[in-house]
Amino acid sequence: MKRLFLFLITVLLVGPWASGVQAQGARAVVDTNRLRLGESLTLRVIADFDDARVAMPELADFRVSPRGTSSRVQRINGTTTREVESLFLLIPLRTGQLTIPAIPVRGRGVQAVTRPIVVQVDERSAASISDQPWSVTAEVSNTSPYVGEQVVWTFRFQTAAAFQNARLGKPDFNGFSSDEMGEGRAFERVINGRRYAIHEVTELLIPQKAGAFEVQPASLSVAVVTGRSRRSRDPMFDDFFSTRNVMEQKLLTTEAVALTVRPLPPYSGKTPFSGLVGHFSLTAALENDEVKAGDPLTLTLTIQGTGNIRDAAAPLVFLPEGMKQYGDTPVEEIAMGPSGWQGRKTFKTAIVPLKPGKVTIPSVSLVWFDPQAETYRTEKSGPLTFTVTENTAAEAVEVFQAGSGDAPSLAPEKQAVRLKGRDILPLNVDPDAVVHRAPMDVTLFLTWLAGPFGVFLILVVGLNRFARGLSVGQALGRKASARLKEAENATGDTEQFYGALHAALVAVMGALAGRPVEGLTGDDIRQIVSRASGSPEAGESCVAILESVEAARYGGAAEGEGGRKEKVRTLAKLLKEVKA
Repeated sequence: MKRLFLFLITVLLVGPWASGVQAQGARAVVDTNRLRLGESLTLRVIADFDDARVAMPELADFRVSPRGTSSRVQRINGTTTREVESLFLLIPLRTGQLTIPAIPVRGRGVQAVTRPIVVQVDERSAASISDQPWSVTAEVSNTSPYVGEQVVWTFRFQTAAAFQNARLGKPDFNGFSSDEMGEGRAFERVINGRRYAIHEVTELLIPQKAGAFEVQPASLSVAVVTGRSRRSRDPMFDDFFSTRNVMEQKLLTTEAVALTVRPLPPYSGKTPFSGLVGHFSLTAALENDEVKAGDPLTLTLTIQGTGNIRDAAAPLVFLPEGMKQYGDTPVEEIAMGPSGWQGRKTFKTAIVPLKPGKVTIPSVSLVWFDPQAETYRTEKSGPLTFTVTENTAAEAVEVFQAGSGDAPSLAPEKQAVRLKGRDILPLNVDPDAVVHRAPMDVTLFLTWLAGPFGVFLILVVGLNRFARGLSVGQALGRKASARLKEAENATGDTEQFYGALHAALVAVMGALAGRPVEGLTGDDIRQIVSRASGSPEAGESCVAILESVEAARYGGAAEGEGGRKEKVRTLAKLLKEVKA
């Protein structure tokens, strides 16, 4: 009987202390242990200690997408618990039994490891897309394009459920140049009697080299509505306003798309290949059919079509002798169409004929590759003919050929230097007017030069020392006094009171430590108070203040007005000791 009595006494005494002790560790939790290829699972890593950081290892069987970190603090029966949760979305890369290895979690002097998790990944569902509430697909308009040929990559999200916060992760189009084709489009379609919302995003790809390529899967992070939940169990309140949507975060992935890029066939024509791949036309036109000698005449060449028209260069123009040409900046009227870049590119050239007569400009040719016909095509324009008349109003124009004997010399004629007069003289030409002064001593000159800088340096150093002493010795104390007064006047306002109390606690700890402090914990407060020769009771009182602030701000456990005033008096007493 005596032993039983002692055991009960021990339980009563030790029980409250034991309830406040919690083992520090970490655990990993997944929302499902079985999924299909193309689906995702949510991994939560939870640690019960401060400043927890997850060191995610390399996962060869998964693609990892971090989704942020959150923390929460709870105070239950005098015990404060803290949890730091890190969220990850994992996409399996193959089928079979895959293992999520142990994940290290590190904190302030703490290191923990989660347990491994095994998940089963099956093949993609054989059901048709129309049987699924949501799905994503990716496709290309041509799986075997030529180098330089335009290809449209289309991502399609089809859903019969409401959704929000959709974020598309496009793949890296390695081996292709890529351009967005607008902002995408959205429409609805009825499939097997079920209405679907379809959202499409397109990207224009142009292969840069031949070979086998694979466009990696695209991913869509989206929150979809999976049902509705009741807020009340009372059937009297089961109306529209007592229910809410249940949102589930999904990470949907498409399959990879394989392409085989073919090289352009060999070209053996006389006219140079323009490098254009697509469908193009060429037109040429003269500004007038008649021009006077020496006056300019504009030749306009226009390339129009669909393809890599932005890479089009000016076609070669062969002019007869006795004419000059001056090229201008090309004008582009190119826009993104349903199948890629399309429009026109205009090249204008100023032609200046020097002799009268009838002039014929030979045909201008453009060679481009037609991927549909898989052959090179040549487009010609012209020839163009115009008449040059005598320019009687113009002055005679002499044309000289390089190397001819009658060409005038371009070197300036050298002339002898002649004295014009002595019209610039000194104001005072009398030698006795010049007074000789002894030079300043070097030491005196350097002292005079460095004097203002030395005074400025002394002032700066003095002000810095004064400000440093003020910031530690007085500024933190003044800040703590102001925050304590603010907390004392706001005991009826929970949020304002605990905000001011926390600011005052941080300022007091900074004054004790001799430096500003941030991110205080209980151990930090005990160390600061102990190093400042404070009593252990004062340190524990400050720790209790910190715990009450955290419990009120994060857990909703606020004290009454009497407890709040007591904490203000405790901090005020400690602040008085600091000032003393």
